[in-house]
Amino acid sequence: MLATTKGFVFKTTPYSETSVIAKVFTWHAGIQSYIVKGVRSAKGRNKQNMLQPLSYVDIAYYHNAKSEIQYIKELKPAKQWNSIPIDCSKTAIIFFMTELLYKTVREEEPNQAMFNHIARSVDMLDSMETNIASFPITFMLETARYLGIEPLNNYSVSQPLFNLNEGEFVGVPSAFADTKCLLDAEQSLVLHQYMSNHYITQQPPFQQRNALLKSLIDYYKTHFDTMGNFQSHYVLHQVLQ
Repeated sequence: MLATTKGFVFKTTPYSETSVIAKVFTWHAGIQSYIVKGVRSAKGRNKQNMLQPLSYVDIAYYHNAKSEIQYIKELKPAKQWNSIPIDCSKTAIIFFMTELLYKTVREEEPNQAMFNHIARSVDMLDSMETNIASFPITFMLETARYLGIEPLNNYSVSQPLFNLNEGEFVGVPSAFADTKCLLDAEQSLVLHQYMSNHYITQQPPFQQRNALLKSLIDYYKTHFDTMGNFQSHYVLHQVLQ
């Protein structure tokens, strides 16, 4: 049976000499796997361009309920971005977003709220002209909401430190308490300010952003074993200074 859907490409893996298996986050069924024939041949270069990280594609495929992998009949862009392909900073952010999503979005069922969130986020990144360096942090915080791990913004004078394990701000611990899971006062304040949309028109210095991004990755790791060997943020540190 021939079926259609829209989706965001998360990852491709070589399959045979000329084909790939594409992991796609689809509108109708969450994460799905598709075989794309001939994409690695000389005649398939155009298709390869449509399988870049977070490419937004229209898919026509042969649906087989007995198989976990479907065959794509036709693949075409659902939308093309303007600035992302030619801006190295935005391209690096796209790779970061893709790795984060690939390692945390697991369901093989519809999640249209997450799908719409991804679409809005990529649209926003494509149109942004300023404050691009803060985008990875805001994306992580917004995505956490759709993953069910949104941190609580309960910052106060009496609760000035963010606890990575608890996902909320807590009071200053005693001298004998384990503080490995706590962000320091400076990082905690910057996190609170991001969560309060303080950095809409400005952004903190590189060192603060870099430290907070690493801490948010650690926060995700407390919830997802699949985060494991997360790599793409190292490129961000080079291009978003």
